[in-house]
Amino acid sequence: MPTTTSPATPAATRPLAPAGRWRVNVDLRHGQVTAQPGMPPARLLADLLDDDVPTAVIDLDRSTGATTSTALLETAVRRHPGRLWAGGRLTPHDAAVPRLLQAGAAGVLLGSTGLFPDGHLNPRTWPDFTTLVGEGQLMLSLDTHDGHIVTDGFTRPTPLPLTDALDAVLDATGGLHPVLITDARAATHRTPPPWHALDRIAGRHPRATLWYAGGLTSWADLQRLWHAGWGAVVGRAYLTTPCGLPDTGGHLRRTPPPTR
Repeated sequence: MPTTTSPATPAATRPLAPAGRWRVNVDLRHGQVTAQPGMPPARLLADLLDDDVPTAVIDLDRSTGATTSTALLETAVRRHPGRLWAGGRLTPHDAAVPRLLQAGAAGVLLGSTGLFPDGHLNPRTWPDFTTLVGEGQLMLSLDTHDGHIVTDGFTRPTPLPLTDALDAVLDATGGLHPVLITDARAATHRTPPPWHALDRIAGRHPRATLWYAGGLTSWADLQRLWHAGWGAVVGRAYLTTPCGLPDTGGHLRRTPPPTR
């Protein structure tokens, strides 16, 4: 996905969009919170949920293939039944999907590695996504870099264009499940979201439920996405101590600021 940006309208001259769909992804590697080394994951998750912050726990060791265990994810969702989303190399036919839901996960994320294991598009291998899980319990996640799908926790480039992957996923789900697009370049290099590219995607799929992650650093960024109909996922920018995002006045807030 290209990383060109367009200048934002000054926040002081436009009305704020109502608070929309958002979530904080807590990435774990070797059992540690990547954004807060030394912070016990259980304490951070409980702290966020106590403030009613919509949260997902992501096992990066699973994402990169370092482990196949779901013990970390299962332990987390059991502690907070019905409140935590879970992800990390979950595949459409993975027995871990129903197991995590039975353990108490609010929902599961199926990512690029599970959807495109060989880096190519083969929808015939997918199950019926419309009946795979209950309503509101599934999100399909597409990781992209320079307009092509990447897998294995951003480490493996593929020749598959994001446009083809998104078309296929939306067709397979019948638009019943949301799709998250993560710009790997923006996420890893902390560059601004590719606003022009996101506008083009939304224009091509006006009825799809789309979410975005990568390079979001303020509530103004999220409000811009909400205004365009997107959901938003934040991670490191939110979780860097102290947790939260700045509002237009520079004040750190854990939840969206009041609209005006």
